[in-house]
Amino acid sequence: MPILEADISIIIPTYRYRDKVGHAVRSALASGAGEIIVIDDHGRDGTIEMLAQFDDPRLTVIENPVNLGLWENHLAGLSRATRPWIKFIQADDYLAEGGLARFAQAAGDGVSLVSSCAIMIEEDTGARTENYRIAQPWRVSTEELFHLCRRAGWVLGKPSDVLIRADCIARDPELWVTEISSDLVVGLLAATRGDIALLPSGLVVNVNHSGQDVRTQGPGKGLRRTLRSTQALQVRLPEAHRHFAAEWAAICLPRTAHTALAAVYYRQMSLLSVAGVLWRIAGLALPAYADAASRRRVRDARAYRRARHGLPDLDAMLVDYRQGLAVPNRPAGARHVG
Repeated sequence: MPILEADISIIIPTYRYRDKVGHAVRSALASGAGEIIVIDDHGRDGTIEMLAQFDDPRLTVIENPVNLGLWENHLAGLSRATRPWIKFIQADDYLAEGGLARFAQAAGDGVSLVSSCAIMIEEDTGARTENYRIAQPWRVSTEELFHLCRRAGWVLGKPSDVLIRADCIARDPELWVTEISSDLVVGLLAATRGDIALLPSGLVVNVNHSGQDVRTQGPGKGLRRTLRSTQALQVRLPEAHRHFAAEWAAICLPRTAHTALAAVYYRQMSLLSVAGVLWRIAGLALPAYADAASRRRVRDARAYRRARHGLPDLDAMLVDYRQGLAVPNRPAGARHVG
């Protein structure tokens, strides 16, 4: 059965986004969420004063006494949430009208998380894009999600793009630190706890701008995050799914090498440091070459990425996957959500 919007805690982490976070808060208040928590990471930019204009008993505004960091602030907000489902909205993003209700309709028994393809808007130009094509809702298994990620990249998107069952979220502080891609690691761990509902676009809007972490982290931090994230996945993924960590590292090696060269070029890391990190990442990828099934999956993913033109088509990938692989207890008519 679908859940109620009131079963959802919305958490809005923010840091020096006074001029952006208001839109996120208004979109949350327009929903039926049970509680809305805004947690300001000691930005001291007038955000707290600006948020005083909102009068709603569901809204709690918190200011950290010290700056914690990007992912640490997400975890601090999570510790305040009381509802059985969690919806992060990063301060520069917002829910579309009716978006939370559609997330709630796709959640329910046996589902650990729901993801919607975000509409991305460039702040400077207003241009609208999406990361992939998906025309219909799907309910997929963990291995089916891995198949999509191998071919299309990180399809679950930003924290703003997912709704996660609270008891499926890993809360270990070492997974919520700046040197890890916490959205990737925590999202994949949650995806091993149940089915995943994938929804078409139109529920969430991501606003892209020059101040985003993804655009300011630089190649050095990006390289270190790749290493730490892969290490975390190899240790934390359940044994039956641990093969994905090595496959992901192997598939991403060419891009990782480019990131490494950029880190040296921009003098963010020394050549010796970069070589050491690359060597360790390559070592984490080795199990994917030692296992025949993993080798096939890596070759398939690389071939698909080389041959692809335009946006990845998740509908086509899932149809092909299910036609080529018998999925136990998942008849064709059961593939849609709702």
